[in-house]
Amino acid sequence: MTDYERLAAIADDLLERADEDDTRLARLLEGIDPEVRAELLTSDLLNAYQVYYYYFREDPGELPAERLMLTPASETLRGVLLDEVELFSLVFLCEKGRAEIVVTDGEQEYRRFSGKNARTAAENYVLENLA
Repeated sequence: MTDYERLAAIADDLLERADEDDTRLARLLEGIDPEVRAELLTSDLLNAYQVYYYYFREDPGELPAERLMLTPASETLRGVLLDEVELFSLVFLCEKGRAEIVVTDGEQEYRRFSGKNARTAAENYVLENLA
């Protein structure tokens, strides 16, 4: 486990070098030790939007982006509400170094999506199969 102060110093350096550029931050994160990166991506030193952007390289839209920006990255371990489609929730979740969008109704999980266009695939799944 990485010492918290060292991890905070790494996060501060990355954020300063990224200068509020999400693409630059994602590239900088790619260049660090995978163990340190995994800790940062699930820590309180980044927000959930930065983690979402790192994994998916897309803007989730205005309201989801605001929601993610206000949520610490550590919450992605439990899942963060990304958006709602019809009566279903799209939840952003990080587990074992992998990011997924989970389709759920709050009680039952229907399907998980990962990789490029995961959010779009999750939305389409709801509209084509559940709505």
